[in-house]
Amino acid sequence: MKLNFIKVNPSENMTVFVTDALPREKYFEIANRIMNYSNLHAEQVGFIERPERPENGASARLQMMGGEFCGNASRALAAVAVERGFLNVKEHAGKYTVPLEASGMEGVISCEVEQKSSNGFEVALSMPLHKAVQTIDVEYRNQRYKGTIVDLSGISHAVFFTDDRSLGEDFFEVVKAAIKDFDYDAFGIMFYDEKKELMRPLVYVKDTDSLIWERSCGTGTVALGIVLSYSSQGSIDKNVNQPGGLMQITTTWGAHGVASIVLKGMVYIVAEGTVHV
Repeated sequence: MKLNFIKVNPSENMTVFVTDALPREKYFEIANRIMNYSNLHAEQVGFIERPERPENGASARLQMMGGEFCGNASRALAAVAVERGFLNVKEHAGKYTVPLEASGMEGVISCEVEQKSSNGFEVALSMPLHKAVQTIDVEYRNQRYKGTIVDLSGISHAVFFTDDRSLGEDFFEVVKAAIKDFDYDAFGIMFYDEKKELMRPLVYVKDTDSLIWERSCGTGTVALGIVLSYSSQGSIDKNVNQPGGLMQITTTWGAHGVASIVLKGMVYIVAEGTVHV
């Protein structure tokens, strides 16, 4: 099968978009082939669809490979929408507003896009608020690790404040067992080193049974921002270092906790063409 694709780089969370119309039951197989090192080699795959509810004015729909929500992929699709001139993209004073539908999300999300170069776009995503925040306590190698789970629409993350770089896939399996009754499409662990202000994202997608050390994670950055806001009981505006580069998270604190969340960072469109799967 030959498919049309766009490969994008949102803070090195390398993402491939398939632009052809396909039955969703084929997404799992196609995504796994495309992510393979011998193919296009990416961390994740999204499928660009027509909006399910066009009356809401979305420019397009992003359906991720496992039905999860992805902040970085949503930001990347907004950049593609500006570059390709999708319907319902609005421009004002050199910035573009892009409304999108996305898997794992109800309604329409909004991105603000500013083109910085021929293929580079700074994209800010206004995130829907989290559903819940709860603590998690697990034992690993005779040591207790306490973290915070942030439940976002379509994906959840556990944030652990640690500089122990030996924690990885085995630790994830312990956490996964601890949340066996938790309902999620995708689940990540964000290991955050406070001294270096460095976050290492490890993300699992249930439907594709894939566990990947991502170069950056948008929703993981959001989860970290929420945890930091609750810890300080205030607004934050912070650049978060990740293996793939910086991402900016901004929250505002209100009477009932976090009142708004904006995720911002660069997106580069790096390749497009056809792929054999």
